[in-house]
Amino acid sequence: MARKINPVSFRLGALQLWDFTLQNYGKLTYNSILHFYKRLQIKKVINQILSLNRFLPGSKELWFYNDKLFLIIYFANQSFDKNKLYSPLIENISKIFLKYFSIETYLRVYIKTNHVLTSNLLINYTKYLLQQNKNFVKILWYLCQFSENHLNSKKIIYSDQGIRLAYLRGFKIRLVGRFNDSRSQMAKTIQQGLEFQSLMCLRNYIEFFQDEIHMKSGSCGLQIWLFYELN
Repeated sequence: MARKINPVSFRLGALQLWDFTLQNYGKLTYNSILHFYKRLQIKKVINQILSLNRFLPGSKELWFYNDKLFLIIYFANQSFDKNKLYSPLIENISKIFLKYFSIETYLRVYIKTNHVLTSNLLINYTKYLLQQNKNFVKILWYLCQFSENHLNSKKIIYSDQGIRLAYLRGFKIRLVGRFNDSRSQMAKTIQQGLEFQSLMCLRNYIEFFQDEIHMKSGSCGLQIWLFYELN
């Protein structure tokens, strides 16, 4: 007769709300779980440091090797003063990770000559507009205008067929939650998009990203779809 392995963990996963689902079968995988949790903490600390320094990075790359952290940050701001902000940023990140995580940090900051629209850039732009006390309808309008200006722009992606050139053909932005400027207690959904594409075509590539934005009235979910056409 078949029996369930680790039924306690199975019930906990069914009754509790987790950000991710991770089941253990057979032998314990304590080291893997600890490494995964440590990686999530490091990503959260990096985002907090960049937010406190008022940086709006376009994208980030990080990987670990022999207890060393290699971090690359790309900025799309031409007014970024590398001499004034680069050294304090390296010093703060290196000290924090060495003290709390016992990891040596190797940081590189690059400025992109061409503005490339990414989901991370839209997320950071949304948080910046919220700090300026903009209402959500106007924020959605700003995001759509910002995305429309980047239509037909190109970027290089990595696929199973090698390096490909992708062109931005459309986007969709959705905000879900209870907004600060609304008197209703119910959650609302507002979305806007342009030039949606079908998933049935093999030449289409979709980049999806979602994040939670915490406000006084609660948390709001932001979802972004970027539709690309492969060359």
